[in-house]
Amino acid sequence: MRGFNGESMPESPEPKGGNALLHGAFLAVALDWRTQARNAALQAQTLQALETRVAALEEEKEKLRRRDEASQASLQLAEKAKEETEKQLAEAAKLQADFLARETTLQIQVTGLQGTVETCKEITKGLEDRYREQASELERMKGETATQAKAMGLLQADRDKLQVEVSRLRVEKEALEKQVASGDTVIEELEKDKKALIDDMAGIFEEGFQEALAQAACVNPGIDVSSCDSTHHIVDRKVVPLDLDD
Repeated sequence: MRGFNGESMPESPEPKGGNALLHGAFLAVALDWRTQARNAALQAQTLQALETRVAALEEEKEKLRRRDEASQASLQLAEKAKEETEKQLAEAAKLQADFLARETTLQIQVTGLQGTVETCKEITKGLEDRYREQASELERMKGETATQAKAMGLLQADRDKLQVEVSRLRVEKEALEKQVASGDTVIEELEKDKKALIDDMAGIFEEGFQEALAQAACVNPGIDVSSCDSTHHIVDRKVVPLDLDD
């Protein structure tokens, strides 16, 4: 007989205790199965960790390959730059040789032009005088330009101040409009309160008037107060209606 791990198991003796031996056999099998299941789970976790590590190593390998390709490209560019620099140095040496030859030629020409320089000195002196006059005129024009720029700066500052003032007035106007609207609302609320107060006072006056009539009828039994209400008053010891136009 073999277990779940393939190992041979000793033959179980004939059961003597009946259900007790059978229960023990099942318990042993269950424990063996649980151990194998736990080992399988641990192996699966280990395999997954190894696969993750392999994937990370592959990614690192790919990064190193790309870095190596970038280094090779940079090396090629550096070699091309070196070749270009050497070419430029050769051209510079050739230009230097041409320059030296040209300098020698110019020195010969300068020797011949020294006589012409003396003649040109007089012309240069006149040009210098004219240049000084133009420089003086230019300084005067610069002064006028600076004055105009200063005036423009002052005008710009005034304009900015006016814009700020306009913005402030616009804000104040909006605030006043809100205050007016709020004032209208307050007035409406006051009118409502006034009307409610008048109604309350009229009710209180009517209640007091009726109480006074009741007291008068109580003090003077048999008196007729049916013609008396809040719209009448006494004139020359007579009850007459109020003149509502007064």
